[in-house]
Amino acid sequence: SLIVSADMVNPDGDVTLDDAAVARFRMVGCIRCGSKLLKPDVVYFGESVPTARKEHAYKLLDAAASLLVAGSSLAVMSGMRFVLEARKQDKPVAIINGGPGRADTRATTLWRTQVGPAFDELLDALDLS
Repeated sequence: SLIVSADMVNPDGDVTLDDAAVARFRMVGCIRCGSKLLKPDVVYFGESVPTARKEHAYKLLDAAASLLVAGSSLAVMSGMRFVLEARKQDKPVAIINGGPGRADTRATTLWRTQVGPAFDELLDALDLS
């Protein structure tokens, strides 16, 4: 059994493991599709966004009146592109984030706070809570 101590946890939540622990790890396969890798339907940092998903997101942006970015520094270009496209279309961009981000200077509204409390406040202000 592996015991993880606080000094093994990196700021991004990853854990530093020794070679022996990594060697014992076995990836679980998918019983539905037969893939050797079981991976959630998400895009991890460093991966490419699937084309169909990206095209759908751009269609949503085209139909939207504005863009809200919640809880992202927009460090990766795949997210930043939506801000650039929204500004190109002269749409307002609001950003709610606890720390500085790549698109802060392009935001029409910048709210420097945690997302949860911000959404609670917005829901209260809109009488939706």
